[in-house]
Amino acid sequence: MDYILAWFLVLRGKQIFKTMKTILNLWIFAMIAVLSSCISETGPVGPQGPQGEQGLQGESGYVFEYEDVDFTAPEYEVFLPFPDDFESLNSDVALVYLLWDVVKVDDVDTEVWRQVPQNIITNEGLLQYNFDFSMLDVRLFMDAEFNMDLLAANDTDDWVVRVVIVPGDFWNSARLSSSELSYSDVKEMLGLPDLATPNIGLDRRK
Repeated sequence: MDYILAWFLVLRGKQIFKTMKTILNLWIFAMIAVLSSCISETGPVGPQGPQGEQGLQGESGYVFEYEDVDFTAPEYEVFLPFPDDFESLNSDVALVYLLWDVVKVDDVDTEVWRQVPQNIITNEGLLQYNFDFSMLDVRLFMDAEFNMDLLAANDTDDWVVRVVIVPGDFWNSARLSSSELSYSDVKEMLGLPDLATPNIGLDRRK
């Protein structure tokens, strides 16, 4: 008798397990259907926002120029804010160039721009110009293997800086490498506007 009762309980348990499994499968299927309908449905398109003020815009990017930039002690850094009417995105990439010289080529003033970071070997050791950026500004700073109080005016004063903002979608689609981009390359690729050749008053280290 005990054997029959035990067998009955086993059969009953299997039937309950099968029923629960069926209910669980139906519940999972229903949840998938609900989630799919939520994902596929889209609401109406909202109104377009107002057009913002434009900076010095090229075909695919922006360029901003800063003159009379000085690296002052003790931090030897300077913040270059973007114009108030410029709206930056998290995906944007900033490239920074220092005007190093203006030379005559076929009797035409030709700008010599060096991309930052820029490493200079001096008698005292290695000197570096570097930068980082946010959605609001670029921070230019200097670093050296020696006491930077030894730096001369031609190392720290009266720099002309151009900051190029490259939209993230263009940067990724073109698979650009910032270390390979001269200012003239960037100007051509992004269709940047021509800017007047700035005056420089100090001879930089070569």
